[in-house]
Amino acid sequence: MHRGRELHASQLHVAEMAQHPLESWLEQIKGPNALAVGRVLETYQDLFNTAPGSRGAHHAWVGGYKEHIRQTMVITNHLFDLMYASGALLYLPDEEQFTLSDAQTVMFLHDIEKPFLYGEGVPDQIKASLKIKEDRIQFRSGIIEEFGFAVTPTMENALKFVEGVRDKDYVPGKRADQPLAALCHAADNLSARGMYNFRGA
Repeated sequence: MHRGRELHASQLHVAEMAQHPLESWLEQIKGPNALAVGRVLETYQDLFNTAPGSRGAHHAWVGGYKEHIRQTMVITNHLFDLMYASGALLYLPDEEQFTLSDAQTVMFLHDIEKPFLYGEGVPDQIKASLKIKEDRIQFRSGIIEEFGFAVTPTMENALKFVEGVRDKDYVPGKRADQPLAALCHAADNLSARGMYNFRGA
């Protein structure tokens, strides 16, 4: 598994945590968003359990969507711990502050349309309505409203830039993506481009 290399104690701890199932990471989401996650899963559990993560770019197998979300939440946990333990969060202005629950909620929501786009048994008209990026964003907004997610402005910023800052949003000398967005983008990108074929818990 580790190609013959020995792991020191902290790496063994990380390796163990990396195998924790999605359900254990969802427990890090608190308050109204924990209730909203529960309502989503109660409604769409079977679809979320079986959908691939993409058509072919990453996690493109039955159940791949759930594994991708799990991986992003594992990575988010470690990145948040780094920012918290280092004191980096203390340097952020009030409007950019965020909790681990906020970050994990963003990861739960960031690809929420994918099961409906790639999953089996989804009506063709729904899949067709999600072909355009703007329509997928609108669909996600509908899920947020329908199930009662509480999304702060910095979480909105993270959802907008979770896949990075596009050219049309880039302004030299300014930061379009706030710290939460940077953290979530790092987690999503490492899972999708670095762990795209890894099948964990």
